[in-house]
Amino acid sequence: MEESSPGRRGAFAEEKRDSDAEELQRIEERLEEIRQEKDCVAVFDNGKYRPAKKPREMVSLVCLADIEEESVNWLYCPYVPRGKVTLCAAYPGVGKTYLLCYMAACVTNGKQFFNLVPFEGNLPQNVVYLTAEDGIGDTIKKRMRECGADMDRVFVVVDNKTQLMFDSPEIEDYMKQASPALMIFDPFQAYIGSDIDMNAPNKTNERVGHIVDLAEKYGTAVVLICHFNKNQKGDAITRVLGSTDIMGKCRSYIALGNVPGEDDIKFMSHEKSSLAKRGKTILFEIDPDNGGIVYLGENSLTMDDYTAIRGKQKAKAAPAVEAAKLLIINNMPEGHRPAKELYELAKANKISDSAMYRAKEELGIITKKTKEFPPKNVWILPGHEEEEQEPEPVQQELDLQTD
Repeated sequence: MEESSPGRRGAFAEEKRDSDAEELQRIEERLEEIRQEKDCVAVFDNGKYRPAKKPREMVSLVCLADIEEESVNWLYCPYVPRGKVTLCAAYPGVGKTYLLCYMAACVTNGKQFFNLVPFEGNLPQNVVYLTAEDGIGDTIKKRMRECGADMDRVFVVVDNKTQLMFDSPEIEDYMKQASPALMIFDPFQAYIGSDIDMNAPNKTNERVGHIVDLAEKYGTAVVLICHFNKNQKGDAITRVLGSTDIMGKCRSYIALGNVPGEDDIKFMSHEKSSLAKRGKTILFEIDPDNGGIVYLGENSLTMDDYTAIRGKQKAKAAPAVEAAKLLIINNMPEGHRPAKELYELAKANKISDSAMYRAKEELGIITKKTKEFPPKNVWILPGHEEEEQEPEPVQQELDLQTD
């Protein structure tokens, strides 16, 4: 066999170097393409491209004395904190979308939400309302108009709205663009993603945690609208669809429902509050011709209390007392009423005086005497002591004429 000359060996080596250089350049170009597409560093390993593992960041220990204490900023204290996530849950048809449209309208006008003072001194703020269920034109805009919203301050997504998820880059873009004080996801299940099992905490934590981080980063009050499960079992916490870890990430939780026996009257109960004392349960009704939502009063009943009344669970032991409680609550929209009037209503409904007395004790009703003559007993719901205004005392004129 003829040996290769030094010149031919050199040419072959140079050709191989050129080929290797071209291949290396192709690999580097492809790695750069992957970096641009996936927003990550890529490597060429065993003939395949794959994302490079990110180096683990060190976790440092910090002394608590070096941490600056921060106060909570509120949109509506104590129900909706800013920079945090609030959950709003109800069964279909109760009015949760209507209530959130009313809340959004209040934010855009800087006005009171029920009887609560909004954050930042009544200054109008922007709202982003994201919905994957209701029509924008025939439902959301209509209800916003009925509630008196400033449409120039409400932002929505019309096209491809079902493609959004909590970790979609558009969500942060919306917060940057609109600077919303309030951002609503209706319903939040649609933004978890169909690829995620909502009952698996290890899968939901990362996606829900993303919106938690964004809320804190931009100081936005995020409200997640949620459905209850269909079996209607469990308490107000366990009825919420999905993993309980979702509830754990929410700093506040409000539940909506119909008042038993009064389906036109709704209640909004504050079931969880991690940042302040729980608020009172608010009674309201939906009236499109009168501002959308009409405030009717407050009480101390929780959703579980209403569920017990509806399900006759407490009524099995003391049906008359539960009926008396319901009568008292439904007939004290101002939080106070003369005891005589309540007893007369009870008599008309065949409720005994003893049942009324027990109901009064269990509800924590406060009794005060008016300063008029003769004095009257007034029943006051807890939390309404300062609101009850006594009538001015009336002096009776004495007839001193003698025959």
